[in-house]
Amino acid sequence: MSKDGNTLFLRLAGPMQSWGTSSRFQLRRTDGYPSKSGVLGMLLCAMGVRREDSPPKLKRLALLQMGVRVDRHGTTDWDYHTVGAKIGIRSADGKIKKTQSTGKEETLLSRRQYLYDASFLIALQGPSDTINDCACALDDPVWPIFLGRKSCIPGKPVLVGVEIFHDLKKALSSVAWQPRMPTIDDHGQGSMQTLDIYIEHPAGTPAPDSAILVHDVPQVFGFYSHDPRWVIKDQITVPVENALCNLTDQPRVRRVDYTSQQWKNARQARLLLDNYLCVFCKSPAEEVHHVDYSNVGHETNEDLRSLCKSCHDACTILEYGHDMQARRVDPSDPAQRRTILDLINRLLKERRLGRRRELLEAARTVDFFGSMLDASSGEED
Repeated sequence: MSKDGNTLFLRLAGPMQSWGTSSRFQLRRTDGYPSKSGVLGMLLCAMGVRREDSPPKLKRLALLQMGVRVDRHGTTDWDYHTVGAKIGIRSADGKIKKTQSTGKEETLLSRRQYLYDASFLIALQGPSDTINDCACALDDPVWPIFLGRKSCIPGKPVLVGVEIFHDLKKALSSVAWQPRMPTIDDHGQGSMQTLDIYIEHPAGTPAPDSAILVHDVPQVFGFYSHDPRWVIKDQITVPVENALCNLTDQPRVRRVDYTSQQWKNARQARLLLDNYLCVFCKSPAEEVHHVDYSNVGHETNEDLRSLCKSCHDACTILEYGHDMQARRVDPSDPAQRRTILDLINRLLKERRLGRRRELLEAARTVDFFGSMLDASSGEED
């Protein structure tokens, strides 16, 4: 991507999004694609502009032309949100509503709609200085960026880059589409995919009959004050790249039958080999960890490691975070030691009081093993 250009590309993808242009009172809906007010609000958030200071910046950003490409529609569903705590909700006669059982001010429940598992490519066009200011802000945001609401965090970096295009439709067509994972009906790399787009119609020119009037150009944030704009729904065909997740790269992990005698024997053999001590921190070992699932049902000592609960938790979290399959984190590998240790330290800080119980249990275990060793040494003598 070039540093100077007139088109800014954004990727809006995450577990949850919400882009409402018709929210009223307790009912807060979401549109099927990002609103201009939501995108401009995200830019101002990255710039660190407060709501009361937003009008001058909005006047400049509102001139940007916006196009949206729907890469994944997602699904919509509802949740609820409480508002008005310790403030009070007024009834029709102007009085503050009270909860009958407690006599305290009522809390208002609002129904909120969310867009789940959706992905959009956004193209913003305008003067190069404005575009580059936005790109710099997104590259190093002052405040955290969210997708419509603060509970909706991006699942991947928002900033894609800056290019030069003189047409929003061509800009959205220039970026290949990537399926999240291959399916039976995918044709793979080199094929074409048809996607829905929503292009802003330039102001001051007659809009076609198919244009949709949307009130989502904000004048100031903090108040419901929006100007209208015309949006045209269309479709484009773009090339397909390889899937984001290739299921053939890693074999599926076979499930371990932890009730089988084979597993119990393999577990006991590894604990015995490690003298019932964690291979990472040398605390009493409570669990046995797989470093390789290739031999499930026929595990050898090389496939397993003895670990205490804290070290096992850290290894498991790292594995899930990196979506590991057959090959896992090896706590006996010196190259992985620093990563595991940093995560253990963070987990200990977060657990605090819960760690006391673990330490007490570990101390009891040390006493238990100590007595066992004394007894066994006495027998040998």
